Amino acid sequence: MGVRPMRSSDRQDVLALRLLLWPDDDGGEDPGETVLVWEQDGTVGGFLIYSLRPWAEGCERRPVPYIEGWFVREDLRRRGVGRALVSAVEDRARAAGFRELGSDAPVANRVSLAAHRRLGFEPTEKLQFFRKNLAVVEPQATVVVEPFRGSRAELLPLFEEADDSASEIRGYFELGEVYVARRGQQIVGHVQLIASGEVWEVKSVAVVESMQGQGIGATLIRKALDRAFSAGAARVVAATATADIGNLRFYQRLGFRMDRVERDVFCPDRGYPNVEADGIEVRDRVWFSIEVHGRH
Repeated sequence: MGVRPMRSSDRQDVLALRLLLWPDDDGGEDPGETVLVWEQDGTVGGFLIYSLRPWAEGCERRPVPYIEGWFVREDLRRRGVGRALVSAVEDRARAAGFRELGSDAPVANRVSLAAHRRLGFEPTEKLQFFRKNLAVVEPQATVVVEPFRGSRAELLPLFEEADDSASEIRGYFELGEVYVARRGQQIVGHVQLIASGEVWEVKSVAVVESMQGQGIGATLIRKALDRAFSAGAARVVAATATADIGNLRFYQRLGFRMDRVERDVFCPDRGYPNVEADGIEVRDRVWFSIEVHGRH
């Protein structure tokens, strides 16, 4: 049991794990990359791919060993497997005379960001990559918001986009009402409402990443407010992390007012990773509310 270089007999196991990390991966191997695997009882439970890059953002020396991909099977996480894989690369890099190790993670991947920090990586530069499609854009279908009547299992990725704690999601996943935003046949967002007497809560709201910034989230919240107040609600509440500046702006622009702050809500005991948002540690939760007479 432990870390070793990948063998030819490991390729199918590694490919299966690569597809979990990169769903569009074609399984092709770059001759400049080295693959390490973590094996237990003859089964590959994780892999790490590294290469030697001519340079890397934020690193001081050239060339620099660089982690290209890193994945651990879900049932083996938090058991030191990822740390063992990274340590093996560090040992190899030091033995070759290198003094730095580079890596990266998408800004939205809070689990990966937290894992890097736990292993001693320091954030360097933040980049936003852009893409413009030069093909002629066909008119897109109108976004329609409607009640959701199907199995909520279909919406789990959206709930996970809104909340990083699987255990917390399980506690409210099937409660209340859910409305979804559809563009054509595709569900591109959701909002969940839970009623408690005259107070209704916006419990979960998310929009798929590729559709964010187009006003769909605001449309979903307005639909939720219409539904709650038409059903007799006197007040609608919502909560978000105090560190999430974007969400703080989002709710206030829709007419919500801050009520109170709960400390140390987003903690490991409740299933949340240690992460940052906008350079602020995610720990506390702020509650907003809007009353029927306070709507714009």
